[in-house]
Amino acid sequence: MTESPLVSVVLGTYNGEVYLETQLRSVLAQTWGQLEIIAIDDGSSDGTVGILRAYAARDSRIKIVVNEHNLGFIRNFEKGARLSTGKWIAFCDQDDYWLPEKVEKMVRAIGDQPMIYCDSELCGPDLQPQGKRISDLVHYQSFDDCRQLCVFSRMYGHATLITRELFEKSSPFVEEMPHDGWLAFHATLFGSVNYFPEVLVHYRQHDSNVFGVVGRRRKGRKNKRKKELARIRFRMNAFYQACPGTLVPQKKLLGALVESYRSFSPLNDVRRVILFLRNYRYLLVVKRYSTFRKYLFCLKMLVKIK
Repeated sequence: MTESPLVSVVLGTYNGEVYLETQLRSVLAQTWGQLEIIAIDDGSSDGTVGILRAYAARDSRIKIVVNEHNLGFIRNFEKGARLSTGKWIAFCDQDDYWLPEKVEKMVRAIGDQPMIYCDSELCGPDLQPQGKRISDLVHYQSFDDCRQLCVFSRMYGHATLITRELFEKSSPFVEEMPHDGWLAFHATLFGSVNYFPEVLVHYRQHDSNVFGVVGRRRKGRKNKRKKELARIRFRMNAFYQACPGTLVPQKKLLGALVESYRSFSPLNDVRRVILFLRNYRYLLVVKRYSTFRKYLFCLKMLVKIK
């Protein structure tokens, strides 16, 4: 690579003064020379904006935008990506730590695909490693079929790098699901999601995480059943609408899932179980389960919504 195209790091912040400086220093220390950092603050009431401004005064790569009204983390990241100008976009949380070669290694490995993601080390609030990677908990691999990501997606925004073209094709984001899952689904419609099997992020786990590891919300933020069911229906409909008709098997399965989620009657529950049993190699690919456990998982949907 004779030139170094610009990479836009979109940093979303909200009341993050406790951990922000550690993350900022790790981003500024990246070995990839061409960076812009778009810091989008979503109306912090603590010292977050002051920290951003102090660093921006010392480093011209940092551009700060403070929202007049709280947008929520999905719209906040979308706004930051819209304001960025780089060939590639890397989403950045305010409380993690990036290894120095994160951006460079991912840029060199993405090839001609729209998205790549790396592994992450789970750490405590003080960034002390907990002895596990996310790949120890879920089946990390490359993905090239949207059926693999329509039910479960375990790629986290902090570990991804996407092309600007993917962002444009995936906009606008939908608020009913995290932007990383929405982007990953779209990446399989236009290419594949490459997996870079190396830890490049220390993923800090603490009480203020918006989302904890493996898709679990932090304590005290568990959705009520009615809202969760509405979210599942919306997600399946959104995926079905996004999938082009030229992908015939994928469109057919998504349409059948949409119908099975229209209601949670006993008949529809049975239909959904049958769909999962027939397509578990796609729908449950991210699960680190044996085939027997995957069958059990499908059968459990008779009594538990997935």
